[in-house]
Amino acid sequence: MNDVMMKLVSAAITGALVALVGYASVARRRRQVARAEAAQTSTEDPTQTLLRHAEDADRHRDELATQGRVTEALDHARAAVEHWTALTQARVGRFQAERQSALRRLEELRSRAGSA
Repeated sequence: MNDVMMKLVSAAITGALVALVGYASVARRRRQVARAEAAQTSTEDPTQTLLRHAEDADRHRDELATQGRVTEALDHARAAVEHWTALTQARVGRFQAERQSALRRLEELRSRAGSA
């Protein structure tokens, strides 16, 4: 009977230790994620936001143009040009090719809208 009690106590202690280590691991991971998110939002370069917006505008422009929604695509094309222009001013010497491409796509859409 004493052997059975010792095994039960040992199993309970082992289970408690495993649960404690698991809880500590999850808590540590949550703290790491929270720190990483806080650092990301506080130190994010403003040009990263502009870049995201420019890329989104490019993507929406192309999707809408493919669907034949030229008027809506034009709005996104204009926004893309504005964002790429702001990026070329914020990062002199960079994003020139992207800005030129956005300008070209805007002119193509204007031509399509004029002929439609």
